[in-house]
Amino acid sequence: MNIRSRQLGERLLQRMAEQDWGVREMSRKLEMSAQWVSSVTRGLHRPDPVHLARFLTVLGIRGAEYRELMALGDEMRKPGLLEKPLQLRTLIWHEERATAISQFHGCLVPGLLQTADYARSLIAEIGTATEPDHIDELVFARMSRQVILDKRPSVAFAFFLHEFVLRLPIGRGAPDVMRGQLAHLVRLAERSHISIRVVPARSGGHPALAGHFQLIESASFTPVVYIDSEVSSLFLEEPTDVAAYRRVLEGLDRVALDRAESRRCIADLYSTGARRDDLA
Repeated sequence: MNIRSRQLGERLLQRMAEQDWGVREMSRKLEMSAQWVSSVTRGLHRPDPVHLARFLTVLGIRGAEYRELMALGDEMRKPGLLEKPLQLRTLIWHEERATAISQFHGCLVPGLLQTADYARSLIAEIGTATEPDHIDELVFARMSRQVILDKRPSVAFAFFLHEFVLRLPIGRGAPDVMRGQLAHLVRLAERSHISIRVVPARSGGHPALAGHFQLIESASFTPVVYIDSEVSSLFLEEPTDVAAYRRVLEGLDRVALDRAESRRCIADLYSTGARRDDLA
């Protein structure tokens, strides 16, 4: 079972749910066994093109979505996945089923930790969107992902943030944006299942200089590494790729401040900003 098979199975289940069809009803309509339908929708079986085309046709899937899902079926033997960054469906699917999420960022606060004000300012400043309604949609999508921090206390979250992340003043002309974000990080760092570690600037070069990434682990699927950019997002699942990022995380663990020191570092930066505002 790889990312493509899970994604295809999830899309088929969604369309079946829209029709209020269960596995047995779908198997009757396709004249295929319920076991076969179940294995396809769970991402355990790669259907041949003829059977997949019939599956999609019975569900009433046409046009661009039909071509997309047929292509997904053709590519199911390939590990990894490259997709557009605004299509968060795959990332959210994995996050919702994770047992552990580890992440590094060297420039920005990760989306799972952002306040709404920080996210809104960030989206506007980097030009991801310019229309207010579009910005609202992106902020809402980002905030919605954060539900797992509250509803999934059994998930182990480990965030490594370079000190530069905490000092970069997102929110031009609005110091309360960064102050609110730092205060939010301090509060999150108090939760037992959320580890926030600061990589201090004095440490110089560090194992994650190549850039930000997210490692997602689960009992439901093999580990995947998620990397996003302005124009695409990449999921890696080859064991050698995952092992390389595990080594990066081990290196970060050696150079980062511990949890208590990191929380004090963030709190000190918040206090310094507050005093500076009072003097302004």
